[in-house]
Amino acid sequence: MAELKKLNNVLFDLDGTLVDSSKTILDSVFHALETLGVDPQSGPDVRTLIGMPLFDIFVGQYGMPVDRAQQAIDHYRDCYEQLNQAGTTVFEGVREGLAQLQETGLQLFIATVKPTPIAEKVLVDLGLREHFAGVAGASMGPERRDKTSIIAYALEVFGLDSGYSVMVGDRDQDILGARANGLSSLAVTYGFGHRNELDAARPDHSADRFRDVSRILVDGGEPGGACKVETATPADC
Repeated sequence: MAELKKLNNVLFDLDGTLVDSSKTILDSVFHALETLGVDPQSGPDVRTLIGMPLFDIFVGQYGMPVDRAQQAIDHYRDCYEQLNQAGTTVFEGVREGLAQLQETGLQLFIATVKPTPIAEKVLVDLGLREHFAGVAGASMGPERRDKTSIIAYALEVFGLDSGYSVMVGDRDQDILGARANGLSSLAVTYGFGHRNELDAARPDHSADRFRDVSRILVDGGEPGGACKVETATPADC
């Protein structure tokens, strides 16, 4: 596991880490379910599913057979494309933080369960693409859809050394995927994952705001000054 002071590469999750896409995602999930005649209330709270692979949502949470789940995914993607980022916003501090990280010479990448072309479009539409050296997403088919395989793919295609890399994300799958691939991990608590979920995954570092993410990465894992990341308030910093 890399010490952050030896860090060269930062892999970021997208939804719930850099952008609040909850409205766009929920609208698309509801559209897919209702198009197929499935009551959205027949499954768990959809908000708790944000960040999961779509296949796992429709098969694992709504009990759809594989062929019907693929129909749901197609309906989801059609709706998501039509919404065109409507309701999706960039979290506070992300633009400034990414620019700061770039200035230090760190290479920034995206590792997301969104298919790569869709992730690329989101980043372009929201004016974030320029900050990233590369984007690794899920495949459009079943070959690569969980975070562990996506991180492994990113390391391979971008030629990254896991020992000098960290994964930043808001769900346990980000933390567990990082560990499985030998990366350090940094959990953000402002996204879609519950605190208990993240604590159970045992991230190496955690941050309550994106400005703290930048501070941890720049300062080698230590919050700046006497300001403790987990307990600080805006007034403290």
